[in-house]
Order: sequence, then structure tokens, then C-alpha cells
Amino acid sequence: MPKFAAFTLVEMVMTLMIASIIAIISVQFIGQTTRSMLDTGERQRLADTADIISEQISRRIRYALPGSLRVTNDGSCIEYMPLVATTAYIDLENNAQVSEIKAVPLSATESFSGYISIYPLVGNLYNKNNNNGPQTVNIETLPAGTAPVIISLSQPHRFNRASSQNRLFISADPEAICQDGEWLYLYRGYGFVNNVNQLTAALPGSFATGRQVLANSLQVSSLVFSYSPSSQRRNALVAVSFTIADATGNTLSLAQEVQVRNVP
Repeated sequence: MPKFAAFTLVEMVMTLMIASIIAIISVQFIGQTTRSMLDTGERQRLADTADIISEQISRRIRYALPGSLRVTNDGSCIEYMPLVATTAYIDLENNAQVSEIKAVPLSATESFSGYISIYPLVGNLYNKNNNNGPQTVNIETLPAGTAPVIISLSQPHRFNRASSQNRLFISADPEAICQDGEWLYLYRGYGFVNNVNQLTAALPGSFATGRQVLANSLQVSSLVFSYSPSSQRRNALVAVSFTIADATGNTLSLAQEVQVRNVP
């Protein structure tokens, strides 16, 4: 009589139990691996966003006009004047009203226009009602040339201090970088604000009027600027710290220092 091999009921139950345990372990392992990959991806996204914000800030203020950097009382905004060009003056009567400046040209074919500054570490660069200070009231032009050129000022100006290195700066209209909610904005075209404590109220409120988005995902009120002004012995230094947050509650904090390389 033939014999037939078969599982007993106990063996079948044991097999099902072992298979269930293996399946549960496998699902948990896959789930943990997936969550780990998602967490890693989210952390990388936060790090990438932090790098973008850091680059957006440092790239703009690194070459700001010396002495033009200033920070609001709460540290959420930094204002500066972007440099257009830097050269040297040759002949300038110190502490006297002058109508022209003899300077070294930067190009044989290209002229450069902006506000002229000499030793911009003293005085209020944002006061445009005074023709006695480190910066001209109006935009002036450094002509093109292959030999020393004359900058003809649109109105006489008194530069109250000479530069130790005869440096002459040409800068553009002010810009500001500020946090508003979770957004990081760049502001332009708002003019000159004499008192930095009134800067926030003067900033444009839309893209059409001069507000540009630089980044988002900032933790509210986390961006803080501080500024150490430059001198003849060292460059200016801007310290900035901020925190990035995502929708799931993950955060990443970053602190950095940006050296403003130009000297007076």
C-alpha cells in the first residue's frame, strides 16, 4: 500500500506563524528604511535651503560699500549700498568744497556712474540733504580713459576726510535684506532712509515696487544680523544666524560670518 507525505496541522500552524513573523519583520525593516531615506532627504533639503540663504546673503553684502552696512534694532534687516566700482583719486583738496575730482580711470571705453564716496567710515551715508560728508548727494560719473580723468560733480561737495590710500568708491542705491514671516526678501528702489529705525516702514510691499523673494522656510523671527564696522586695520564683519523649518517640525540652525573685504 503506497505511503503519502503530508504536513500535519501543527506543522502547518508553525509554518504560518514563522512566515507571519518574517513578514512583519520585513515590513518593519522596509518601513524603517523608507522613513530613514525620507528623513535623510528632508535633512538634505533643509541643508540645501540653508546653503541657498547663506549664499544669497553673503554674495550681496561681501562687496558692500565700507561704512554703508547697518542693521535694524531687532536684527531682522541689514541695509547696504552695493559697490559699482573702486578706484583711486589723484588730486583732491581736503575738507573744502570741490567741483571736480581727478581720478584713475577703470576702463578705456567704459564709464561708471554712482554715488562718489571718500573715506565712508565717518558720517551718515544715508543723509542725502547734506553736501558736506563722505558721499556725494547725486549720482556722478567716472569717465572712461587711458590717462587720469576728471570727475565733474553736479554740485560742489565737501569730503570731510581723506583716504589713507586715496581710495574712491562708486556705489549704487541702497538695498536691504530682511525676514518677514517665513520669507527672506531683497528690497530695492525705496530710496534713502536717514534713520535706520524707520527702514522697515519704508520698504516696498510687492514685487512691482521693489521686493524680491530670495528664499523661504525660515523659522519665524529666527534671522538675526549683527555688524562690526571696518577700520583702517581690519575689514567689516557681518554675523548672521537663522533657523530653517519644514512642515513636519524638522529644523536646522546655521550661523556664519561674512567679511566685507573692502577697506577705506
